[in-house]
Amino acid sequence: MLYVIFLLTLALLVVLGLTSLANGAGPAALAPVQKIVKPAADPLKGIVGVFGVIAVIWGSWNVIRFVVSIEGLRYGALSQLIGLVTCLVLVTVGVLAAYVSVAAFFGAPASGAGKFVDWFKKSFGNIESAVGLTALVLALWMLIEFILNRSGVYI
Repeated sequence: MLYVIFLLTLALLVVLGLTSLANGAGPAALAPVQKIVKPAADPLKGIVGVFGVIAVIWGSWNVIRFVVSIEGLRYGALSQLIGLVTCLVLVTVGVLAAYVSVAAFFGAPASGAGKFVDWFKKSFGNIESAVGLTALVLALWMLIEFILNRSGVYI
């Protein structure tokens, strides 16, 4: 089950991170990176909506699970904190990368959740490429940590 959770989170971070980095608005310094990443993100356009909805649900569930966790930050505080940040980035990049699908899923901006999604897009839309880059960095960190943990090295 651990491998399924790992692969699901990694796939969501990579697909949505690539899409957000390639197509999102952001600082001018990321423009050369966007040109490089754009060909890799173009074939993903058809599945971004589904991945976005899954990312919002999966990230929200993990944030809730973290908040109600009895352990808190006692053991492996850095790892748990990075996990929380990863879940928050997953929710953010899920909404930003698949805005149209997520907004349609929650209804037009007339509904309460639709207004929230619309506000979220307006608030974070200008840094979408930076959030996408953050998602890719977290995916790389997650992969390295997973490989090290399987080798008996714990960070």
